[in-house]
Amino acid sequence: MNTAIIHSIKNGAYTAIALYVAFVAVITVTSMNAASINAQTSKHAPIVVVEGAAVSVAGGA
Repeated sequence: MNTAIIHSIKNGAYTAIALYVAFVAVITVTSMNAASINAQTSKHAPIVVVEGAAVSVAGGA
């Protein structure tokens, strides 16, 4: 009976380690994709919107 309990605990530990490794892999791939997406969007020149620009009027005082 003790060997069955130890065997069950070992299987649970192996499962937990495998899930942890898979989790770390998913987080790594996700962060790498996010970095590449941010790098692609930052290549474009910034867009500047000017509101209320001064207007020249012909004529004088």
